[in-house]
Amino acid sequence: MQKILALVEIYGTDKVTRALQDAHHHQAYSCEYIANLLEQRARPLPEPGALHLTRASDLLELDLPEPDLSVYDRDDHTPPSPTHEP
Repeated sequence: MQKILALVEIYGTDKVTRALQDAHHHQAYSCEYIANLLEQRARPLPEPGALHLTRASDLLELDLPEPDLSVYDRDDHTPPSPTHEP
């Protein structure tokens, strides 16, 4: 009870009363929960930015080489030899 009264001095009666009502709604009866609610509500939210919509004309136009699918045409199932030297 002392901690909750201390929270009233920090955050004010109205905010603590609202936090107590919300905590009661969630059946969370601890001063830590009340303090957490008050701290979260005291944090400023970032300003929402402009919404950027992607249009087809804004997309990158990449030219990718055609993949070599000949590795799947082999009759034996041995892995291909490495093409690079370590």
